[in-house]
Amino acid sequence: MTNRILAHWPWAVGTILLALVVHLATVILLPGFIMNRTLAALTRSGGYNMLHHQARATSESHGVVRPSPDLLYSTCPYDLSHGPLLVRARVPTGTYWSVSAFDANTDNFFVRNDLQARNGEVAFIIFPPPYPDDRPYPHDVQQVWSPTLRGLVLFRTLINNEADLAEIDSARRQASCQTYRPGP
Repeated sequence: MTNRILAHWPWAVGTILLALVVHLATVILLPGFIMNRTLAALTRSGGYNMLHHQARATSESHGVVRPSPDLLYSTCPYDLSHGPLLVRARVPTGTYWSVSAFDANTDNFFVRNDLQARNGEVAFIIFPPPYPDDRPYPHDVQQVWSPTLRGLVLFRTLINNEADLAEIDSARRQASCQTYRPGP
């Protein structure tokens, strides 16, 4: 039995090495590939550093991974190569709401929800790596650093009552996502 195992050790080692390469490729390369495809699809209809409001999800929706028909989605694909991104949103009352930021590797690095919103609003600036410069930035916004130059900001709002759909949709359309240009 031992001789038989020793006779096939190259195949066993080869199989283990192949499994390791496939695993590492999946863990390291697949997230970036997924985000690149997502950003390419989202920017076809407008570009980077601007909000894209998705239609209500149906069984045919594919803009957001596994969308829920009970949520309204807005996305902001970002590119920080031209400066930081300023994000502001009014949070609708009486329903769940969240904003999340994802880097180019699909890693989530920032989240806020309706319970964490101060005075019904959320405002933050996403800075490119490594850190911001010495220019003045608004003091009423939270500073966040993205690990990568490109990524995605995703807004989700729960439609907890169909009668409130128009109000919820109006609130989400008041959000902004744009390259921040500080004054002199």
